[in-house]
Amino acid sequence: MALTLSVRPGGPSYPGDPAFAVDPAFVDTRGTPGGYLVEQVTRLGTHTASHVSAPAHLVPGGRTLAELTEDLALLPLAVVDVRHRIRRQGPHFRVDTADLQEWERHHGPVPARGCVLLLTGAAELFHLPGGEQSPYVTTPVPGFSGDAVDWLFDRRGVLGVGADSLGPDATSDPLLEASTRALRHGGWTVENVGPGLARMRQHGDWLAVNGNRPALSGFPVGLTGFTVRR
Repeated sequence: MALTLSVRPGGPSYPGDPAFAVDPAFVDTRGTPGGYLVEQVTRLGTHTASHVSAPAHLVPGGRTLAELTEDLALLPLAVVDVRHRIRRQGPHFRVDTADLQEWERHHGPVPARGCVLLLTGAAELFHLPGGEQSPYVTTPVPGFSGDAVDWLFDRRGVLGVGADSLGPDATSDPLLEASTRALRHGGWTVENVGPGLARMRQHGDWLAVNGNRPALSGFPVGLTGFTVRR
């Protein structure tokens, strides 16, 4: 299942980040019979569209993407679906440790060395234009509490957290506690996961993070979900 939201001119961008831009394409015919097509990317924030943030994003001296382990290539996935809760009580809440323990009573233990993604339904808005004013950016969403993230890393041994929104943090959390706690644990965050996440099982599926991992604090990646039937 494709879970990637791709960069595009005019697409949603985190407030303050450079908007993606590419120079007009041209064809270089030097040394080749038919030439070759070249595009020059002139602006690209490293946290644009589907991406992974490494500890260096918020932790001085923290690991960059290039220093993360190959666990990202394939790891067990847990999906915490809060869409019904949003419809019932609005988006201004944080998923806490008790919520995760309740999730486990229904679905089983959060898998060790896995990734936990919050499903809010926000990704359905990503196709709308507007940059920083896109409904994808301005629509409030819930997120994980800082204590819940600590519990996931300390008690369940996860490697990363994320969401189908701008990140694992609630819009109401100006301190970005979920991201900060995850990166301080040496983990990473997966941000802007695509709407295909709604088709993944809440427990038992797998996530693959693919693409370039340069020595930066974050970078766009490809995301693929896998279901293994037994």
